[in-house]
Amino acid sequence: MSVIVEGVSKRFGRIMALEGVSLSARRGEAVALIGPNGAGKTTLLKLMAGILLPDEGSVLVNGYPAHTPKAKERVGFMTPQDRGVYWRVSALDNLVFFGALYGMTLREARRRAREVLEAVGLWERAHDRVASFSTGMMRRLELARALMHDPDVLLLDEPTSGIDIDAKAVILKRISELGRERLVVLASHDPAEVGIATRVIHLNKTIIAESKAPKLLKVLVKGDVSALDGRFKVRPTGEGEAVVELGVDQFDEFAAVYASLRGRIKAVDMEVVVAYAAGGNARLQWRREGRRWDL
Repeated sequence: MSVIVEGVSKRFGRIMALEGVSLSARRGEAVALIGPNGAGKTTLLKLMAGILLPDEGSVLVNGYPAHTPKAKERVGFMTPQDRGVYWRVSALDNLVFFGALYGMTLREARRRAREVLEAVGLWERAHDRVASFSTGMMRRLELARALMHDPDVLLLDEPTSGIDIDAKAVILKRISELGRERLVVLASHDPAEVGIATRVIHLNKTIIAESKAPKLLKVLVKGDVSALDGRFKVRPTGEGEAVVELGVDQFDEFAAVYASLRGRIKAVDMEVVVAYAAGGNARLQWRREGRRWDL
């Protein structure tokens, strides 16, 4: 399974969203699209999903134009920008409905719905109305919906946006597992999401640079960091704050420790270091709460 984008441009009125974008990706890759707001990340995902048509160029999914049924039936798309489930019915009924849209029988849809709800840790809430779900649970349900038809290509737009660190760890662990057997393309500002990628593409209306996955995550925390010493590299910065350095493969461990401390420390800011393959060392920075701090 592959996605091939060739010379794609897309305008919205007078605004150029994408210009001359070309890339290809195959099964077994997890590709992260990064860049500032308005860089065209969501537009590119929607072109891959066949929701939008390019003004110029082409987008092929396994050799078929992305907007055709042959392509769409192999693609799952998740975005927090559009409400992708119905709030007044249960999680299970939502998934059975979407399964039926993909041609499943009711028995097949119920079996598959249970599989994906168990995979994202929601089976115990399967019969609850979606309106009662937290934001993190909603994200997990939206991921389950995108997986209902067992797609070969999974397109994710900021999949853990707005959720707590516990729910984020669950979702990122599942996405990382999916990336070994499918093609995953995700758009993100979040270093934890980018950290599960095998390839990073820096986009700003066109492709600026490409690199391997980032190697280092730095988290500024406030509070009692004694429980982190010995597990991660911790550097105090004064005023009760410290910088915790960890490899992106340590994020799950850090998230578990962070959650176990029950508020004794608070993550204030994050930065991820990226070495661009195309030229020297560069750093891409994500800022939270407008904070700046000395590295």
